[in-house]
This record gives sequence, structure tokens and C-alpha cells, in this order.
Amino acid sequence: MKKHTTVLVLILCIFISPLFSQSFVDLKAGEDVEVNGLLLSFTTVKKGNKKGADLYKLTASVTNHGADFLKVFNQGRETYIKAAEDAIAYFQFTNATGKAMSATSARFYPKPLYIKVPYKCKKCPPIKKDEDPYNHYTKSVVIGSQFVSGSSLSKTLNIRVPEGEVPTVRVMAY
Repeated sequence: MKKHTTVLVLILCIFISPLFSQSFVDLKAGEDVEVNGLLLSFTTVKKGNKKGADLYKLTASVTNHGADFLKVFNQGRETYIKAAEDAIAYFQFTNATGKAMSATSARFYPKPLYIKVPYKCKKCPPIKKDEDPYNHYTKSVVIGSQFVSGSSLSKTLNIRVPEGEVPTVRVMAY
């Protein structure tokens, strides 16, 4: 009986997990698709043909048509590190070859949110006696990321596809 329950739970997990996971959406050139409040699109221009591959200039864009996106980090950072988990959209060029440093995918990241933080500096030039040492020196710290409603991001990339094919693109919005 215990084996049957374990097998049943395992089978349910396999069939239910795709319902909750994020999935890719196929895009067509020049057409907009809205996913989770993000308007996603791309356009292509053929630049030429080299060594059995067609070279395209692809411009991918993301526009926020939903609510403001704001993510606050647990701890402030001095620099904004673009990690995969912080991306808002992932474009994948399924038939791109990747030869000659051409792109096969692209991630879009929201803009960093900065705040000025006062600090006390021990090795800095002396200040006047009546000044507060914490308000004299400030530095910018990244406390999160934001993608305001109505704003857009775009990237222009060079991609190579096999000769005679057009780029096929799919996207996942987080």
C-alpha cells in the first residue's frame, strides 16, 4: 500500500508541475504578444550571407503594460549584478547557430534602484568639527530593481541562422 501511494504522488507531481512552471511562447516577427502584463516583440533585418549562414540584425523589445514592477533586495549592493533570477524576460533564438560570436539568446533586466547612504570614513580627509561625519560622506547603493509601467527595454543583436531560414524566436516572461 505504501508503494502505491508513493507512486501515485510521484505521477501526480509529474503531471501537475508543468501547470505551475513558466513556459515559452513562440513569437513571429513584427507581431506583439502580451504575457503577464509585458508586451514582447521582435523585428529582423537580413544583413547578408556568409559561409553558408544568413546574418540577421534582430531587435527584441519588452514593454511593461501592467503594474509597476519593484523588487527590493534583502541587502544593499554596491554594484548591480545581472543574475538570471533577476531577469524579467528571456528571448531564445531556436535556430541560431551561435557562430562568429553571434547571439543565441538574450535576457532583459529591470533598471537598478539606487539610494544614497551616509557613512563614516576613517581614512578620508578631515572635516570641520561642527559637521556630522555621517552626513559628510555618501555613496550610492543598489537596494532593488524596478520596471515602471509604460517603460520599454530593447536590444539589438546579430544572429546567424542556417542559409535559407528565417530566425525563430520564443520568449519566457518571468
